[in-house]
Amino acid sequence: MLGRTTAPMSGPTEPEFSGPDRVRLAQSFGATAAAYELGRPEYPDEALTFWDDCGAFERDNVILDLAAGTGKLTRLLPMICNLHAVEPLAQMRAEFSRAVPDVEVLDGTAEQIPFTDCTFDAVLVGQAFHWFDPQVALDEIARVLKPGGGVGMIWNEDDVDAAPWLADVVDEKRATAASTVIEEHPVVEIIDANSGFGPAETFECRWEHLTSVEGVLADMLSRSYVSVLPPDERLTVLTRTRQAIERHLGSDVETISYPYRTTTIWSPLVAATPA
Repeated sequence: MLGRTTAPMSGPTEPEFSGPDRVRLAQSFGATAAAYELGRPEYPDEALTFWDDCGAFERDNVILDLAAGTGKLTRLLPMICNLHAVEPLAQMRAEFSRAVPDVEVLDGTAEQIPFTDCTFDAVLVGQAFHWFDPQVALDEIARVLKPGGGVGMIWNEDDVDAAPWLADVVDEKRATAASTVIEEHPVVEIIDANSGFGPAETFECRWEHLTSVEGVLADMLSRSYVSVLPPDERLTVLTRTRQAIERHLGSDVETISYPYRTTTIWSPLVAATPA
């Protein structure tokens, strides 16, 4: 457990992709929606408790999971709230509907959220903010929030120092992603630069996700910079990933403890100042 901090902590960094790459990589998730569902983890209970302490989950609160993917975050949210989801990719929405049949997921983007003004008590974003046009999206999130509402963001990041096998897998990720990531920006600074939101508060914790070799390979395949590779190059990346796991854990390993470091952010909507 790492605990809770109030800005000016910079928080996690989000990779920035070049214009054409950003569109191409974002759209790649549609082709790997099943791998995303199999390989990506959900989120730790401590992160949800942090949001609860911030007031996100009061009974009957109206909550939006924005860029909801296959519903990894939505399925963890309390049913005492009124839950909604938005996801731009049809294949992801199909996986979402199978995994979370009780929540309707609409077609839409962070830059054009398909809801009227002042609809939500909380807008939550899991593992997706780097695909947004940040200031346009934050303005749009502010538009659909009710007074007193807030935006929450969450990221699972590989806890490289916790396991030697993971360090080798992450080296493979970094080598494959190197051609698409231009630079990284501190997320808290991005939020704090938007006058619509108050200072961001962060919570960090470490935890382990139980998975398998196939789950780790699916996680790798679900990475946008891997899924867009030609088939032969994609197979090479997956083969090297399997070899890294077997080198450390053996070829007959069945269950793998995948260590993560999760950062959760909450920033309240600031009431507009009268002109």
